[in-house]
Amino acid sequence: MKLRALALAAILTMTGNAYATSLDLVATHDLGDFDGGEIFLNTFTVATAGTINHSLTFDITGDLYAGSGVFDLSLAHIINIDSLTASIFTTSNTITPYASFTPIGGDLLVLPLGTYFGIGSYTLKIGGQATGTGLGGLIPSGAYTVAAVTVPVPEPETWVMLLAGLGLVGLQLRRKAAALA
Repeated sequence: MKLRALALAAILTMTGNAYATSLDLVATHDLGDFDGGEIFLNTFTVATAGTINHSLTFDITGDLYAGSGVFDLSLAHIINIDSLTASIFTTSNTITPYASFTPIGGDLLVLPLGTYFGIGSYTLKIGGQATGTGLGGLIPSGAYTVAAVTVPVPEPETWVMLLAGLGLVGLQLRRKAAALA
């Protein structure tokens, strides 16, 4: 399973627009707008050791499904984050998470595949403990990557065509069963 997650991360790295952003231990960063059919990949670097409390805001401009992951880019003791956590909140409810990331071994957290997002504003909250020692103060003490793949929600006409096709397949199977009897 870990190999599958690493393969997904590698594919996202090759196909997405990856860039690194340095953040303080307590910071808010705007990720922009998402409307479906997009791949997002960003590495956030923590400037100093300590408790991380990041808020990454984004807007959904069209209903969509998203698969997403947050993972620690651990390089031994140089860049490391312990107890990495991630949850998504709506603007109207900042207490109960809209979606929670679940750990899949090591420092990889994933959003349940097919999580639905309606139009609105959201906040991805990242927590943890930056424990990296740095290298003579030149290397930051923590880094994590946020990766997301968005897929637009099908239009009602698509659902109608799907259901009509399934109905025709069912009708054909019923006719075949009646002919055999």
